[in-house]
Amino acid sequence: MEVALKREYQPGSSASLVRWQAPIKVRVDSQLGNSRMQRQMSKVQFRHLAAITGQPLSFVSSAKEANLRIAFIARDHMTREAAAYVGKQQAATPGMRKALREGVCLTLFKTGPDHAITSGLILIPADYARQKARLVDCVVEESAQLMGLPNDSDRVFPSVFSDVTVDTWLSPLDYVLLKMLYAPELSPGMSAAQVRAALPAVIQRLAEQGELSHAIRRVRQGSLREWAGD
Repeated sequence: MEVALKREYQPGSSASLVRWQAPIKVRVDSQLGNSRMQRQMSKVQFRHLAAITGQPLSFVSSAKEANLRIAFIARDHMTREAAAYVGKQQAATPGMRKALREGVCLTLFKTGPDHAITSGLILIPADYARQKARLVDCVVEESAQLMGLPNDSDRVFPSVFSDVTVDTWLSPLDYVLLKMLYAPELSPGMSAAQVRAALPAVIQRLAEQGELSHAIRRVRQGSLREWAGD
């Protein structure tokens, strides 16, 4: 719940459950680095997430058609790109400035009145991420966060959302968290209390379907880790 209902760089904040409802249309915007590799990694990763969550997803080339953009850019362009998406005032808030200063990559999203995610932006500074050996990590973690799990926590591990472990690939726990997030028993806008009340039924159903006992094997199927041969 902490990963889903809190916001990174906003200590103490709590929010409603968010996730995608409309089909996701991804545009890969490769401005710096190996564009072929970046596009392939993005496609494998997002298709993996779609397979886990059951959320309809496709890739588009038109900026107007896309509702999710993953951009591989220069680090010097991070603030400008963030401001273009959220506005200069929001980009200048302490939380956003801290995110841009301390983070390697950045995920931003917008929601509608029903708390469903309506658009998203992933900014990956290809030069800085490669320097830090975090390019693949950024693709995996930021894309998973943009599905509706926006917060890091030291209470979940092993996980790409963990503050105490460095994991490149989605873990079995991450697989289960994504399955839970997109469970039909849950819906955007739910409060922490509502999510807590619904979770026992979700967990029981996932257990009966073998999702918990087979998570180690299933999280690898069609994954970027499998694609990379790790």
